[in-house]
Amino acid sequence: MLGLTALPGFQDDIDALPNVATRQMAVNMLLHVRNGDVRGIALDDRASTGDLGDCFKLYFDPDGSDKPRFRLVYRFTPNEVQAVAIEAVAVGRRQGLDAYLRAAERLGRL
Repeated sequence: MLGLTALPGFQDDIDALPNVATRQMAVNMLLHVRNGDVRGIALDDRASTGDLGDCFKLYFDPDGSDKPRFRLVYRFTPNEVQAVAIEAVAVGRRQGLDAYLRAAERLGRL
């Protein structure tokens, strides 16, 4: 099983999600990635969000919306104990590229 870490600020993102169901779904998505049950869509380098080429995104919404309102950004990183670990980078609303901009800022890529 892969390790799971988070960048500073990620817990603040979780706490800022609107309700318990959304917070729980974000954490569960990370656990599914760690367990190898799901893999997100690769991100890239864009003028609007910076270089997130080593990151992946997952869409989610506890309301089951056709257009999920939330994004989770994570990446695979080397780990001293295991070959690879999952690093939670950011989570936030779809609107305004919120999660992607937080990710780029945390990674110093804006």
